[in-house]
Amino acid sequence: MRASFIILLLSFIFNSWHSSAQTVALLSKTSPNVDFTFNTINEYVNGITLSNVLALNVDAELTQWDLYVGATTSIAGEWDATTYYSNNGEAPDLNMIEIRFRNQSNTPLTSGFFPLTDIATPTDIIGDRLNAPDAAISCDDVTPVGTNMAGDYLSRPGCYKFNVDLRITPGLSYRAGLYTLRIDFILAPDL
Repeated sequence: MRASFIILLLSFIFNSWHSSAQTVALLSKTSPNVDFTFNTINEYVNGITLSNVLALNVDAELTQWDLYVGATTSIAGEWDATTYYSNNGEAPDLNMIEIRFRNQSNTPLTSGFFPLTDIATPTDIIGDRLNAPDAAISCDDVTPVGTNMAGDYLSRPGCYKFNVDLRITPGLSYRAGLYTLRIDFILAPDL
């Protein structure tokens, strides 16, 4: 039993907006591909967690911002199958992968691991993309969390640098194979 899941992280959307001296940019210095290979029953049942697979650096000049995440696949909610190793089992669904955002200031709105969703219904990490503009929240505020004010990872890395962890727990009911998906990280001005 062997299955691999490849996640194309940095085929990710760097939403970089430039509008009247307000800019937001999302920068990453890590590899765009992450591989999960399951070789043992223990790995299938208990999962594999990869910490710090990606560091996202936010640079938001003169504007508040929102950060959200979702996956893009050929069929919404399902992984893209590259190769099957078996005829048994079901195709894996998207929510088997969990994602966690962390930074030194604990500013993400969603704490701990949460299931990845399709980009059509993404998860807000900072701000509320549907109800803009959001109230301004400083990194120094104790509550509420979710720093969304102008700033950058060079001057305040504790607020504007995010480490991303991934976890997959497939269990034994899915069809063995090689599957891929793209995770989109969207950074946009909070207009």
